[in-house]
Amino acid sequence: MRKIAIVGFKGGIGKTTTCVNLGDALARRGHRVLLIDTDTQANLAISLGITGFKKSLSDVLVRKATAEECIVPARKNLDLLPSNLGLFKAQQRMVLEMAREEIFEELFVGLNSYDYHLIDCAPSLSLLTINSVVYVDEVFIPVSMELLATSGAQQFMNYLKDIARTLGQTAQIRLLIPTMYDPRRRVSKQVINLLQDLGPRITKPIRVDTQLSEAPGYGKTIYEYAPRSRGAIDYARLTEVVANMPPMSTNTKPKPANGHRKKGEDK
Repeated sequence: MRKIAIVGFKGGIGKTTTCVNLGDALARRGHRVLLIDTDTQANLAISLGITGFKKSLSDVLVRKATAEECIVPARKNLDLLPSNLGLFKAQQRMVLEMAREEIFEELFVGLNSYDYHLIDCAPSLSLLTINSVVYVDEVFIPVSMELLATSGAQQFMNYLKDIARTLGQTAQIRLLIPTMYDPRRRVSKQVINLLQDLGPRITKPIRVDTQLSEAPGYGKTIYEYAPRSRGAIDYARLTEVVANMPPMSTNTKPKPANGHRKKGEDK
């Protein structure tokens, strides 16, 4: 199973769009995919037109339900572990837990029947983001065609190094995904040039497409809303890249040397 976090420290860069459409495209190829929403805005459920669910990730974090009990079928081969506003309070309670940076490892242990876990992360430095990058083996970073977005990507890469130093383990940034690319704008080419200096592999860009923005409003993926659009073509191309990447070996991901104590516990 491949575990991938889609991360960025700036909002509006295409994290949820990438998670939804990459997940749907992988599912259409016959892979079993689980989307996990760690953002209080619950954008994955909105984007997939899913409403009325009773349990979410917040219930898992406060031990009111297992992760398996909160799974919602979204499409053929595509399931969702949704989020809601309760995630904010649940995250506050996580601070008091032992090994709080590794809670996902414990709570998601039963979710092993999938080929892919795709985690949509909030654009913030949070305990949920730390848990996400500790849990997964791979990180994808969408980068919109703005100079500030490249700064956010660099900040996250430095942040990941800090996590590795502190916990002794971390995921690998495998892809930078340029989003909202418009070849007519000079800044698009400037951003691509800046990304080339960061190190990780850069995919071909996801071009600007208003239909990518419209699809979530109808609760549809781009393949349902506009299957012949630029966005559908570009995400299909990205999916081909992801599906053909060799999986990371979990044996190469070291475990932390030291445990973590509850807040206020004596050292």
